[in-house]
Amino acid sequence: MPAMINDPEAVARFRNQLVELTEHLREQMRRTDAAMEEAAAEWDDPQFKKYQAEFRQDREVFDPLCDNIEEFEQGPLFRLQQILEEYGNL
Repeated sequence: MPAMINDPEAVARFRNQLVELTEHLREQMRRTDAAMEEAAAEWDDPQFKKYQAEFRQDREVFDPLCDNIEEFEQGPLFRLQQILEEYGNL
């Protein structure tokens, strides 16, 4: 049975991991976008254009996902960390 995390330092590490994850994902997406645009400018291929259109559709859900992760990290997880710190100081 999983145990509840009641360690504010563990929550802080998890929050930092989420921040690093979203930063890394956004950077990788910027690189992928640039590579896709470069390839599209040099390569006139119907299959590539189809793939590029599908990639753009997938891309539309990417930013909201990162935003949700950031909101979770800054909202509920931050508050949980505060509560655990307060609890530890009793």
